[in-house]
Amino acid sequence: MTEDTVARPVLEATVDRLRAEIEGLRLAMRTRGVIEQAKGLLIARLSCTPDEAFRHLREESQRTNRRVVDIAAELLGVAAPPDAPDPAPSASASPGGTSAAPPLAPAVGPSPALPEFPPQGFAARFHLAASALASADTPDDLARLLHEVALAPLGVGAVVLALLEPDGALRITGSHGVPAQQLSQWQRIPPRTALPLAEAAHLGTTVWVDNREDFAARYPDLPGEDLIPGRTVCALPLRTGRRLIGAMKLGWPEEYHADRAAARYLSALSRLVAAELPRVLSGGPEDFGSLEPASEPWFRAVLDALLDPVLILGAIRETSGKVTDLRVEHANAATVDLAGRTGEDLVGRRLTELYPGMAAGGTLDRLLDVAASGTPYEAEAEQFVEIVGGALHASAMTLHATPFLDGVLVSWRTHDEQERRSNQLAQAQRLARLGTWSWSPGSDGITCSAETLRLLGFEDETGPLTAQQALAAVAPTHRSAVRAAAAELLAGQTPVTLEFEVPARSGYRSLRSLAEATLSAVGPPEVVAVAGVVQDVTPWRRAEQALSSTRDQLAEQRRRTRAEHLAFLSLQHALMEAPTGPLPPGLETAARYLPAERESQVGGDWYDIMTVPDGTVLVVVGDVSGHGLRAAAGMAQLRHALRGIAHDGVDPAQALDRLNRMLCHQRVDFIATALCGRLDPRTRILTWARAGHLPPVLARPGSARTLDLPEGLILGVTPRARYRTAQVRLAPEETLLAYTDGLVERRGTDLGTGVGRLLDALREYRATSLDGCLDHLLRRLDAPNPLDDTCVVGLRLR
Repeated sequence: MTEDTVARPVLEATVDRLRAEIEGLRLAMRTRGVIEQAKGLLIARLSCTPDEAFRHLREESQRTNRRVVDIAAELLGVAAPPDAPDPAPSASASPGGTSAAPPLAPAVGPSPALPEFPPQGFAARFHLAASALASADTPDDLARLLHEVALAPLGVGAVVLALLEPDGALRITGSHGVPAQQLSQWQRIPPRTALPLAEAAHLGTTVWVDNREDFAARYPDLPGEDLIPGRTVCALPLRTGRRLIGAMKLGWPEEYHADRAAARYLSALSRLVAAELPRVLSGGPEDFGSLEPASEPWFRAVLDALLDPVLILGAIRETSGKVTDLRVEHANAATVDLAGRTGEDLVGRRLTELYPGMAAGGTLDRLLDVAASGTPYEAEAEQFVEIVGGALHASAMTLHATPFLDGVLVSWRTHDEQERRSNQLAQAQRLARLGTWSWSPGSDGITCSAETLRLLGFEDETGPLTAQQALAAVAPTHRSAVRAAAAELLAGQTPVTLEFEVPARSGYRSLRSLAEATLSAVGPPEVVAVAGVVQDVTPWRRAEQALSSTRDQLAEQRRRTRAEHLAFLSLQHALMEAPTGPLPPGLETAARYLPAERESQVGGDWYDIMTVPDGTVLVVVGDVSGHGLRAAAGMAQLRHALRGIAHDGVDPAQALDRLNRMLCHQRVDFIATALCGRLDPRTRILTWARAGHLPPVLARPGSARTLDLPEGLILGVTPRARYRTAQVRLAPEETLLAYTDGLVERRGTDLGTGVGRLLDALREYRATSLDGCLDHLLRRLDAPNPLDDTCVVGLRLR
């Protein structure tokens, strides 16, 4: 026994094992996409990890004794149903005049034809199909997976996929369940053939044929067997975006009537197939576009009808796939290159061989990039130089290149030098709104460029203008200035600049002209020619007017804003200085209010210190949302309302509750935070409550801490908000500090950091002056805040 005899079974077993592993991997890839999408959905909804999401799917699979992929597909089907419109009815009608599409019943309950496949399962089946079709390698593989995963549960027995060719014919690209003999007979369906498949592809509508009798009645000229075996057939258009690229046809062995849910499901599948079909066709042997285009008569006829040369270049690639050169595959009848060679001389040869100058000049690299990236290239009137047979050939060309199959389609047009420069000058004048003119003494007219004629309003004129015509085009109020400028030029004064207006559709057009006179070089100075340019400066003049108007409006707005700002400040200071009544002996207070540096309007920060009839002292700090008059009015409303409530002797929590219910009842357009306290000088106990406000600080020399926050929601949010009180006893050396967020909040940092800086600053201060303490805090915390008001209040019992 030889070594080959021994090794062959081992190799065959290895190949079989590897093939089985590959098939297993392909099957896993079909389902992996659905499972991963379902995991992502669970992660978002349950705020869990990927492993927890998969464990959730696995537990549900074990509980229901179903596959994980089916659980995942149903989850996706509920969260993301396929986006497919109701399929349009067939454009063709039955002999009796009724639509050929079957009636679509509402999707309520299971389909009568498929009790085991309820409509609510269509969305899940669609996601399974999307994952499976993404793994297809060929059109036939695509048709097979479409049938196995998506259509077999509907009872479909056969599937055919067809693509439109440029001449309107249909070419079968993929199939499943169709006998080979039928495919051979229907490989290419000519244009204008009356068939369901052709109607769907050309009209973009879904075509249903209920049974074979209906088929025979609607298509009496069709001999022999139909392409698709079965009793009921359906043809659906394939679209990529708005473009029809072909159609697919389905066949049922038994008569089948789709309800609305099934019809929408089939429409969604057709869009899915249309998205995948170009991918599996690219570069594959089944791709009809990979055939030699020149072998098709209709294609050669189209190219030969063009007046400009056209080359079809095939890509030459390395093993890695990189495009290194291009080969001429076909040249149309108009092809003649720089060296005078016709298409017959070019076909079959490489560009690097034909045009070395193209490689040296960089044009070849651009063409290779077109083949590699699929991005078209256009070279407008560029200069091309080639050396062919030792002779130098040069010409200006406009060259266009676009991707075509596995290569590039190139066309060009040659220009002589004068035409190229003329085109460039005309383009520059049009873009710059600039025209030229010239006049020679003794001539009959002024020679003007096309742009000058357009600017003067002579768009239909082509010849020279007389002096009378040119002057009549100028606005009457500017004609005397034009005459004076012309006199200066004729007197030899040069150059001369003039701006004037001409009538236009939208009023007047402002033109600026710069002219110079040419004097004779022999004999006495005499004007022998006058030439100049005219430019449309209307946009600049309108922009200047608009800018001037905007400046005036801005200055007025600044003046008004300044006045309003001063008024708001005066109002706020007046409110802050409202009478507080005599304070109890031994109570030391200090307060600071600083408006924002960069805001044009003041904010709604406020504070209040007042003795109430029962001998306690009311201490309040608050902040109304927003800036300007609205915030100042809201602040005044809250301040006065809280003063009135405090005279009833209620505790701070009850006061804030009443204030909140008042705001919610009035439905004001602002919210506010507040800290409210009542200090009893006899017991030294401060009873306080808060409404969404920052915590107060209790400080003594060398130490500082924030007080624990009782419950309390922002004012004006809901009338059901609850407020709680807290108490703290002030020692003789302790200072209570209340403030608004403008003191501690800065852009780029959080409030916690700001409060920490405040506590550090309090610990640093060792003096006894309360006013000095507040000034120290404002310096250390970089007050005033550029973007927000700052308010701070201090209390101390001696």
